[in-house]
Amino acid sequence: MTVPSRPSGFDVSKRVDAARSDCHITVGFDQEQGYIPRFLVQLHYQVDTDPVRWTELARMDHNETDPLGHDIYQEGLHVDVARQDGDTVHLDVRHAPLPPNRGRVIRNCALYFREEADYFVDVYEGRISPGGPPRWSDGGEPPHTLIRENLQTEGMSQEHPAADDVLSMDELSEELAEATGTSVEEIEEEFYIAPPEEAAVIDD
Repeated sequence: MTVPSRPSGFDVSKRVDAARSDCHITVGFDQEQGYIPRFLVQLHYQVDTDPVRWTELARMDHNETDPLGHDIYQEGLHVDVARQDGDTVHLDVRHAPLPPNRGRVIRNCALYFREEADYFVDVYEGRISPGGPPRWSDGGEPPHTLIRENLQTEGMSQEHPAADDVLSMDELSEELAEATGTSVEEIEEEFYIAPPEEAAVIDD
C-alpha cells in the first residue's frame, strides 16, 4: 500500500491511521522546549488506485511565527475543505476557548478528521453541500461563516512513499506528550464535537 507524503518543513512530521483504507491523516509540527508554535493537520483521500493518487480533503493549521500565519488563539479554528468539482472552501468553526497545550489541540484535530472523514469525503464527492461543519468543542456556538477561496494548497502531494511509519492515535498521543513535556492523559482530554447532521449547513 502507498500512503500520502508527510508534511515537509516541520521539526516533526508523522502519518496517522484514519481508520479507513482510503484515508490518511498527516501531522506536522515545530517544537521549542516543550512548546509548539506551528502545526498542520491534514486529511487525505485516495482518489485513484491505478496508479494510486491521493488528494488533500481538509486541513487545520496554526502558525504564530509568521505575521501572515493563522493563529488559532487569535482567529479561532478553521477548516479548509476541498471539493472535486469546485473551489476549496474555508469554514470557520465556532468553539470554546482552546487549551494552551498545543499537543492536545493537535490530537483533537486529528481525532476530528478521523471521526468525521465520511463527512469530508461526501463534501469532496459532491454528495453534500459544504458549510456548517461539525461544531467544535463543548460550549461552542452554532456555525458561522463560509468563505470561498481559490487556493492551491501548499504541501498537497501526489507522491507515493511506502507505508512505513503510520501511527495509531495512541502513538500520536505519546509523540505529542513527549513533544510538550506533558502526560498522555492530558493530551487525550477530548473536546466534544457535534456530528455533521446536527450542524447548520450554509448553502453555497
